[in-house]
Amino acid sequence: LVSDLSVGQISVTLPSPGDALLALWKVQRSQLSDIITLALKCSLRIQEEYGVRETEVGLELRVKIGLSAGHISKVVVGDNKHQYFLVIGRAVDEVRLAQNLAKASEVILSPNCWELCNRSMIEIERIKDQRAVKNISEIEFDEFFWKCTEYLQHYPTGESKWQAEIPLFSISVNIDDNQPLEYLSELRPVTIVFVNLQFDESANTLHLCKAIHDANVKISDIIYVFRGKINKVFMFDKGCTFLCVFGLPGDKQADESTHALDSAFKIFNFCSERLMKIKLVSIGVTSGPVFCGVIGHRVRHEYTGTVCFSGPVHVWYPLGTYRVCV
Repeated sequence: LVSDLSVGQISVTLPSPGDALLALWKVQRSQLSDIITLALKCSLRIQEEYGVRETEVGLELRVKIGLSAGHISKVVVGDNKHQYFLVIGRAVDEVRLAQNLAKASEVILSPNCWELCNRSMIEIERIKDQRAVKNISEIEFDEFFWKCTEYLQHYPTGESKWQAEIPLFSISVNIDDNQPLEYLSELRPVTIVFVNLQFDESANTLHLCKAIHDANVKISDIIYVFRGKINKVFMFDKGCTFLCVFGLPGDKQADESTHALDSAFKIFNFCSERLMKIKLVSIGVTSGPVFCGVIGHRVRHEYTGTVCFSGPVHVWYPLGTYRVCV
């Protein structure tokens, strides 16, 4: 539903706690007002369809949405084998803060988003002691939809071919053999290493790019020996987080937990001693059953995993100490 409504570029992230989708519209400055209106209407549709949802196990899932607008930087990190891109900037920071302010079934506009939007179209409610605002309006969609699609170069049509982010050779072979995607879904035991890097407030974009690139290359080198993979790199949560997985299809080995702990120790030593502008390095290691499969919209799929037990464990500690929780 998000991809159908967003008619933009979708980037999936997995911050903790919980899961999140980060939807991006790349537009010109003169188009921001209309696209904010479009994004707000998409948000209202998402809340209408999935704002409150009952699961098969009796849990009630609720959606919180934050909107922001402004400049971002796209950062590409990695080596010749694997590369990842992530987005950083004020707009990303503001949308995270807006989402954190939102209660269940609410849509919150960041201060910059409220400044740039068409205020005659949007009715809001002030939030006490905050510059962000809560939307309480309803918007007619059709008036803006086709106008806005003219701005967007990546509007998906029925003829679009789906793209996949499949880093595993064994999975790629199955897809090339036209195996149904649902057959690639499974519960499998894996070991996960979360690496979180927090940087000094004085770090600028160049500092962040260099540090994240160096960390990515070193982490890849360390876990590659034990058939580990970096599954996600994201900055939507605090700092930069690397999600590393041992035991994905085609890479299962004995003593995965031992390998993960050994890798975590080496990663900690490198990141805490060699990265510029680093403030805090924290690592969590956990093992258990994970749902793995190909997820996403017809124009973009990716192979990923969802933790099925109590959740990933982040271990926070002062720089210069080393602890791992299993």
